[in-house]
Amino acid sequence: MLLRGIRQPRLVLVTGAGSGIGRATARKFAAAGATVVVTDIDLGTARETTALITAAGGNAHTFRLDVTDAEAWEALAVTLRGSVGVPDVVVNNAGLAIVGRFLDQSLEDWRKVIDVDLWGVIHGCRVFGREMAASGRRGHIVNVASCAAYGPCGPLASYCVSKAAVRMLSESLRIELSPHDIGVSAICPGAVATNIVGHTELRNNHEISEFDAIRSRVSDLVATLGPKLGFGPNHIANAIHRAVRYNLAVVPVRPESWALYAASRVSPGMVRGLSGVVADGHRLDLALRVARPLVDRIPGSVKEMVLGPEPSPAFVKELQP
Repeated sequence: MLLRGIRQPRLVLVTGAGSGIGRATARKFAAAGATVVVTDIDLGTARETTALITAAGGNAHTFRLDVTDAEAWEALAVTLRGSVGVPDVVVNNAGLAIVGRFLDQSLEDWRKVIDVDLWGVIHGCRVFGREMAASGRRGHIVNVASCAAYGPCGPLASYCVSKAAVRMLSESLRIELSPHDIGVSAICPGAVATNIVGHTELRNNHEISEFDAIRSRVSDLVATLGPKLGFGPNHIANAIHRAVRYNLAVVPVRPESWALYAASRVSPGMVRGLSGVVADGHRLDLALRVARPLVDRIPGSVKEMVLGPEPSPAFVKELQP
């Protein structure tokens, strides 16, 4: 099994790099000296990320990429091979979520989530895994999964299914690509303050207002407690950078993800019970009301020890979409 990581990546490709985790990851690798290929389905936000990188003295190239389009992946690989070369690191980060009970979601809803969250990762691994193997140089693929990969949640069934598949795909490819000197990592974040919360689509014919209220409460929680609890995407970017540097396999990020990962192995029944709290709007409200004063009382030194230093206000502002 491959043990070495890549300490100084030369060329890094990041999908979904127009905001959130993708933008933070692109900036992290650029700050470490890599040239970054910034891709997003929204070319405008991708260009904004590139502008942030170049303003800080880094190097970046911008491309529009729909991760669900296999031909677009192939075309991008050809373009890069003929210009800047084959990336030695690829970060498959683009993702979306649709919230709603299974019986209320259409086949199109499922296809939409699976196409982006799973097939987008498969396309990236297939195209650039081949490119890396053919180049003969060491490479690394990072697939952003979620703590949902090992924690069920009823209203997020399609998201959980796709992220569980991404995790297992990553572990399988890690074995298969190791002889080619290519590492593969699955990153499993917990709560993250990105625009995926506000942009999550809702599907519920009977109680759509309740789900709107839940989304509003979760968005409010992220906005008010995020800086205190380290919800920021820079924590995930640091984990991705560390996974490449040390060739880590499965990387839970943040305490709740680690706790869920451990609990899923020790007591799956307990995990299912806790997941029911998240699915119940009234119990979620109670949990959020209890959490606020408790978090406010945690000493800053303890938070920094557990979560790392809090990002500067300027950095947080720049990460906003």
